[in-house]
Amino acid sequence: MALGASMTEAAMSRWTDEELRELITLWPTHSVAQIVKRLHRPRWAIRSKAKRLRLDGLQPHNPSEDVEADNPPKRRPPQRKIMLPRSLRADP
Repeated sequence: MALGASMTEAAMSRWTDEELRELITLWPTHSVAQIVKRLHRPRWAIRSKAKRLRLDGLQPHNPSEDVEADNPPKRRPPQRKIMLPRSLRADP
């Protein structure tokens, strides 16, 4: 492992042609969890590679497990700052 490289970088290698063929073949018929087990790659790596390959237009076999990834939680709207009247502020 090179100096400064993280364990993730050292553990993960480039995608082989075989892995890419298998991902493309499995994507429409298998869940992401099944593909993770089959290819021994992290979930984020499978999803990222599928997105880069434009497979994300095709839903994986069981898309319900990835609902949170496809629909991130909504942010709360910013709170309005409440201003105290000048007479109640600590510094005039």
